[in-house]
Amino acid sequence: MSFYKIPANYAPGFVPQRYVFLNDAAASTLTARIADARTDRTVAELALRDLWMPQIEVSALLRRMNAAAPFETGATGLYAPATRTMALSVAVGSTRAVDRIFLPATRATRAGEPLTSLPAVRLIGRGESDELSVHCRTQCTAVLAVIAGGTATQHTYSVTAAGAALFRLDAAEFPEAEQFELSVTADGVESHFRYEVAETPDGGRRLAWLNETGGIDRYTFPLTEELRYEIVRRRLLLGEAGHVQSEAVGEQRWRLGSAYEPAAVLDALARLAASPAVWASTAEGWTPVDTVSDSVRLARTGTLQHLTLEIRPRQRGGRL
Repeated sequence: MSFYKIPANYAPGFVPQRYVFLNDAAASTLTARIADARTDRTVAELALRDLWMPQIEVSALLRRMNAAAPFETGATGLYAPATRTMALSVAVGSTRAVDRIFLPATRATRAGEPLTSLPAVRLIGRGESDELSVHCRTQCTAVLAVIAGGTATQHTYSVTAAGAALFRLDAAEFPEAEQFELSVTADGVESHFRYEVAETPDGGRRLAWLNETGGIDRYTFPLTEELRYEIVRRRLLLGEAGHVQSEAVGEQRWRLGSAYEPAAVLDALARLAASPAVWASTAEGWTPVDTVSDSVRLARTGTLQHLTLEIRPRQRGGRL
C-alpha cells in the first residue's frame, strides 16, 4: 500500500488539497491519522472502509490549524514565524506520506513572490508598524534605507525560512524618517517597496487582514463615517403573560471610509471584506473583527475612488 498522490509543497491550504491512497492490499478498513508535523499533535483520525483508492481532503483541517495573526515584536527586522505556515503529516496505517508545508492562502504563489495585495508604494504613520510577507523557501535578505533630511541610512537583515518570511517595519524607531525604501530578496527574487511617512489622522482605524496569498496586509482607514450601537433582543410569548425578554445583546458597528485612493489600493481593500481573518488595532492590541458588509461601496470621483465598509467585534457584545 502506498500514497498515489499528495499535494505539492507550499501549496495554498485554503483550497481543496487531496491525498490519494492506493489500497492495493484490499484491506477492508484503513485508519488515517492527520497530525501537525511540527508538534505531532493529532488533528483528525478517519476510518476508511471498503475503499480501493480513498481520498482525504484536508483544506478544512488546515483552516482549523491556521494561527496567522498580525506580527508584533517591537523591533524592525526580518522574521520567519512558524505561524505563517501549516505543516501537515498524513499517515494511513503504517504508511506515512512525506510531510508537507501549506500556506494560509487561496491561490498558489511562486518562490520569492511578495505575499501582499497592496501596491509597492504605501503610506505609514509615524507611530505605525507594517509588515510585508514573501514566499521564501530557503534564504531571505532585506535592505532598508531610512531617508531623513536628504540622507539615506541603510540597515541589512537576513533570515532562513521554510515557506514564508516577513519584514516588520516599526516607523516609531526612526522618528526623523521621511521615507523608507525596502528591497527584499527571497530565493534569488528581488522586490522593491517604498513607504512615505504621513501623519496618522485623528479618529482613523487601522485594520489588518489575511490576503489571498497568505500574507497579512495593513491599512489605516482615516474616516469613521458612522458608529452605531445595535441591540438584538430575544423575546418569548408566554400566553396571557405576554412577551418576556429572555436576552438582549448590544454590539458596536463601525462604518469606515478609506482615503481617495488609486484603483490598485481600492482593489486590495475591496477584497478585505471577503478575508477569512480581519483584525482592528485597539488599545488592547489587535482584536479580531467581522466585516459585516456583503458588498463594498465605491464612490467614484474623477480618477480616485473612495471605499466604505462596516465592521463589528467578532466577540458577541464586544466593543472596539
